[in-house]
Amino acid sequence: MSRAGEVTLGVIGTILNVILLIFATLTVVGASNANPDELKQMLEKEVMLSDPSMTAEDIAVFNDVVDVGLNVVSVVGWVIVVTLLISVILSILGVVKVSKNKSPKAAGILFIFAGLLSGILLLAPILFYIAAIMCFVRKTPVEDSYYNNEVQHQN
Repeated sequence: MSRAGEVTLGVIGTILNVILLIFATLTVVGASNANPDELKQMLEKEVMLSDPSMTAEDIAVFNDVVDVGLNVVSVVGWVIVVTLLISVILSILGVVKVSKNKSPKAAGILFIFAGLLSGILLLAPILFYIAAIMCFVRKTPVEDSYYNNEVQHQN
């Protein structure tokens, strides 16, 4: 039985995940390499323009919030990059398993985990879930040895 549908969905989902992984990595690296003092000064000017009644105390609190925000973005960003990388690896393993038609159930499980790790409402996880459902629902045909022997004897 051909598993072209599952393979196609898995490959498309993997490509979308790789694109998202590259984008997330570039974003996190860019945010990590940003100069915090320069960023604070730029944001401080913007805030002062929008609300000139801010005091020095308000600006100090704002700078603390910017510091915490940069740290959070850095940590959360790297967590997202690692989960996307694991998702890409699982999806590649799922595509390999389903393309050989050796263990479609294991490929379905790998697709489900890849979908869970790559996000909830993105296109790639939806494709992985569809491929997983197809892996679980489509049955591999079982060869009936009695029928094959009978047909061979009649010829």
